[in-house]
Amino acid sequence: MPTQAVGQTPDEAHVQPVTSGTEDPRLGLEVGRFWAGALATMLVAALIGLAADFILEEVLNLEVQAQADLFGTGSDMLAWVVAGALFALVAAIVLYLLVMSTPRPRSFFGWVVALATVILAMVPFAGEFDIVPAILAAIVWVVIGCAVWSLLTGTLSRTVVRRTTA
Repeated sequence: MPTQAVGQTPDEAHVQPVTSGTEDPRLGLEVGRFWAGALATMLVAALIGLAADFILEEVLNLEVQAQADLFGTGSDMLAWVVAGALFALVAAIVLYLLVMSTPRPRSFFGWVVALATVILAMVPFAGEFDIVPAILAAIVWVVIGCAVWSLLTGTLSRTVVRRTTA
């Protein structure tokens, strides 16, 4: 079935991207470009973790509550890099599944990312904690969550295609 980008006239639709079906039979998703955007989002989220840890700890000499070191690197900075990248990857998978299965996937995705971000931002306050490192970790999570949400919804806007009948 031929496709055209949303907002294009049939004459402007020269290339037929590889698409995957969505809940709406008139819409599809350019799968390759979507996942390229997801990988770029993972890179940005990882770099936010890296920059936040470096700026706060090395430049400003402030302590940030460390993230779980999933790969046993022994580095708080790498733990933040991995945490940001994994958050973006899970968010991209969730968005893809929502696009394939639900009406208004962008609305559901916004709620999922917002709630996940709130939970992750509150984790540093569980149990015993030092207030300043916990607040700084929460702020880093809010920045990562906002970046992931905005980049993935922007990616979705550019990769949803309208199928034409020809």
